[in-house]
Amino acid sequence: MAVSVRVRIAPSPTGFAHLGTASTALYNILFARQNNGAFVLRLDDTDLERNRPEYEALIYESLTWLGLLWDEGPNNPGPYGPYRQSERVDVYREHAARLIAEGKAYRCYCTPDELEEERRQAQREKRAYKYSRRCLMNPPEGRSVFAVRFKVPGGEIAFIDMVRGEMKFDADLIGDFIIVKSDGYPTYQFASPVDDALMKITHVIRGEEHLSNTPYQLMLVDALGFERPAAYAHMPLILANDGAKLSKRKHPEANLILFREQGYLPEALLNYMALLGWNPGTEQEIFTVDELVQAFSFDRVQHAGARFDWEKLNWINGEYIRRLADDELARRLQPFVPRVEASTLELAVPALKTRMHKLSQAVDYLDYLWTDPPAPALDAETTKRVQQAINALRDVPWEPEAIEAVLEKAVADSGVGKGKFYTPLRDILTGKKVSLPIHYTLALLPREVALSRLERAALVRQ
Repeated sequence: MAVSVRVRIAPSPTGFAHLGTASTALYNILFARQNNGAFVLRLDDTDLERNRPEYEALIYESLTWLGLLWDEGPNNPGPYGPYRQSERVDVYREHAARLIAEGKAYRCYCTPDELEEERRQAQREKRAYKYSRRCLMNPPEGRSVFAVRFKVPGGEIAFIDMVRGEMKFDADLIGDFIIVKSDGYPTYQFASPVDDALMKITHVIRGEEHLSNTPYQLMLVDALGFERPAAYAHMPLILANDGAKLSKRKHPEANLILFREQGYLPEALLNYMALLGWNPGTEQEIFTVDELVQAFSFDRVQHAGARFDWEKLNWINGEYIRRLADDELARRLQPFVPRVEASTLELAVPALKTRMHKLSQAVDYLDYLWTDPPAPALDAETTKRVQQAINALRDVPWEPEAIEAVLEKAVADSGVGKGKFYTPLRDILTGKKVSLPIHYTLALLPREVALSRLERAALVRQ
């Protein structure tokens, strides 16, 4: 009987939504869609000091913006809830108590100072540290505060990783580890496999940093008598451009909301994320989500970390911008330039489309529409050419094609090149040396405003 595929992500609401969360969600969704499976969002929110409701809201907002929608989650419950780990604490305690009753776990009363002394002793003896099992063999009397440790059975732990193939770990090297902290809350190593089992997760697709956690979690799955997931897949880490692990503190590209604020299209960011650590084996670089579902496979996922490349993202985003219909691009640009009227923005779109690699650049091109730049001082020859432009523009229909035609004639009559003729006009109209094509730059302004700026500058002498 075929397994009904169920996958999940389990982010922690302890800060802004992370690019790595979205990347992991994307690969989970691609695999789920390939197999008509379900994608679950579960929140690892047992860090009571750092969890915030606003961070949980950011996870929902960011994933929804990207179109990475979940079939089950805290705000969309299914049959295996609750989906916040903080609401499942009694479940973890129940299973920890069962492990203790079966002799597979035990209470540990050791103080932090005692454990630190054990570690120091191991260092002095130049050996790898493993907990001494003192509380298993001879627990101290008169103490009431305890954590719960799993009794590691030893032996070899093997599992299939869809990226790396068969993996084997020697459990004899692993010391008895804590599964429930002294505050009664579970550790990640305990809560995660319990939830995966109870939520019927069939494939665990997550970041490479969790590869070393897998033997710990499989020992617990086996001890609890749960069925193991069918397979794991540990995806390569996303690295900053300098090769360091992507950090919330050091690297702005870790913050998902930043991409929306800067005007990256969600479909372009998804496309780029898919190529971070995976390649299709073809020359194709622009993919719809449906095409990614068809093309994605774990055997083409790289093992090494994937460096974030702003240039590549900008290129992909620019390609997506140019493929948008003009009215759709105008709609997406509107939040970035709210002071620009809809009709003006629609007129600007054809010129903007070929020049932007992110939507926020529209501000740099259009801010002259609501900001009056100071008039530059002109020499006599430049003033003469500006006056030629003014004369040519007075009675022309105020639209880009007509403006372009009369200015082309003015350039020809002036005897200078386009660059020399147009650069002062750009400077006068926008305060910048770079702008949209001059006929668009003019047409986007009301005629009287454009001519007023030109006439004012013609009066200013060097």
